[in-house]
Amino acid sequence: MSKIREQLRNQNLEELLVGAIQQVGKPSFPDKSGVMDLNALINIVDSWRSVHAIGYGNVLPNSGVLAENIADGGGLEPQDNEVYDVLAVSYSNGGGAPVEVSMRLGDLAIVNLAVPPTGTTSSELGALFPITLSKGNALKFVVTSGTSSDFTAKIAYNKRMS
Repeated sequence: MSKIREQLRNQNLEELLVGAIQQVGKPSFPDKSGVMDLNALINIVDSWRSVHAIGYGNVLPNSGVLAENIADGGGLEPQDNEVYDVLAVSYSNGGGAPVEVSMRLGDLAIVNLAVPPTGTTSSELGALFPITLSKGNALKFVVTSGTSSDFTAKIAYNKRMS
């Protein structure tokens, strides 16, 4: 068994990350002793492609999700090998005073808005959607003014093949 196959032997193709392939493939030299490792790397990459490249970048059928009851500081963050397309967001304020909210991508504020008392506001951010998220890019909501316990949000999203 080649050194490269040995390092990846306990991972299945569904969970294998591109970074793992890159890590075990560096450095590879085209000398006589490295040919077996290079051939193994080519076989692994071809096998990975056969699982992932078929629908790569397309929305997965039946993957629409509505995440509800998202509180202050909460949101949506994909994990390894996950990509989400956020289609819409909605905000609710169950209190008697306005709540100001910052919708953020990580710590970067995308938009700041006020949610009226005892009301629901659908996002009027059509130009922003869809927002594509992958690991490391969390969409979250932060109450900047008002009673944070009065705020909740919903996010409609689709999962994408990655």
